[in-house]
Amino acid sequence: VQAALMLFLSGYVKKACISDNLAPAVDAYFAEPAAFDVFSAWLATVGYAVQIYCDFSGYSDMAIACAALLGYKLALNFDFPYFAVSIQDFWRRWHISLSSWLRDYLYISLGGNRGSKLFQYRNLMLTMLLGGLWHGAAWTFVAWGGLHGAALVLHREWSKRVGRRPGMGLLGPLLTFWFVCVCWIFFRAASFEDAWTTLRAFALFQAPGEARLEGLAWLVFPALLGAHAVSRFTHAAQLGRRTPAPLFAVWAGVVAALALAFTPVAYKPFIYFQF
Repeated sequence: VQAALMLFLSGYVKKACISDNLAPAVDAYFAEPAAFDVFSAWLATVGYAVQIYCDFSGYSDMAIACAALLGYKLALNFDFPYFAVSIQDFWRRWHISLSSWLRDYLYISLGGNRGSKLFQYRNLMLTMLLGGLWHGAAWTFVAWGGLHGAALVLHREWSKRVGRRPGMGLLGPLLTFWFVCVCWIFFRAASFEDAWTTLRAFALFQAPGEARLEGLAWLVFPALLGAHAVSRFTHAAQLGRRTPAPLFAVWAGVVAALALAFTPVAYKPFIYFQF
């Protein structure tokens, strides 16, 4: 019970305290990206990466915790995805239930690794394109899936031809996170026009506007690190079983009180509910 409560509280912190507090600034930017400068484009893009991770994984943590309280054991759904060393590693860590479904019911059904290399790459691209379309009937979602599909194909080809190089342990996570953020731009933008505007600012440092997001700079990167720290902490949720009940009750009460203090007044629905 204590482990489940610990997991539930960590999910609540990620969703209500981090994701919901980032949402207003991110929404303000993507409502009119042409009005903002390069700095704001970076903050909003990385902020959305944090927001969607905390929203999705927080939802999963709370669902897993509630299931555990009812006697059911659900599988881990997020495994530090922003620590991934490659795009393939990212999809092993991000939304594991979705990536497993895409693999089992789309990729393998299309032929999987059987056949020629081009046939395998075709299956991979189709799987990711359909995965993008599953999120919504918009070309921006298809572009998001296509970018991930192309990256997975290139990673396979790179791994076969070049293999792992020294220094990728540090460079790999940075490049992967940067590319994932580029993809999030298409996932979040309301149109291709908005996506191109944000992409130019994020990748080429060219922005048409001069407005700047306020109150977000100090929160984005600490929130990203904090969210992953919370996730790492939840992996050790079994430690709660060894914590004396009175001490755990005090700890849970303090965390709950702090979480409520940082919870926004306005309710923000889970992002995943729109899919």
